[in-house]
Amino acid sequence: MATFLVYADKPNKRRPDGLNALVVEAADAASAPAAARGLLKSGGTPSDFENFAVVEVVAGVQFACQGDGVVAQPGNAAGLPTIDRGGNTPLAAV
Repeated sequence: MATFLVYADKPNKRRPDGLNALVVEAADAASAPAAARGLLKSGGTPSDFENFAVVEVVAGVQFACQGDGVVAQPGNAAGLPTIDRGGNTPLAAV
C-alpha cells in the first residue's frame, strides 16, 4: 500500500470541523478519499474528501500542515494526541 496526503487545496473546500489534511494508506490515489473517510469517528458520508487533492507521499515530497495541531488515531504507538483543541475525538478507534 502507498501513503497519500489528502487535503483541502482551496479555501472553499475546507471542512467546518477543521479536518482538512489527512495522511492515509491506500491502494491508489483514487481510493485515498475512502481511506480518509474511514478515519472519521462518524464514518463520514460518501462525498467526504472526494473534492480534496490527493498527493502520494514518496521520497522528495515535503509538506507542512497549518492549523490546530496533530490529531492521531486513539491507541497510536507514536504518542500523538488523540483529541483536538476543543476536546473532541474526531478519529475512530482502531
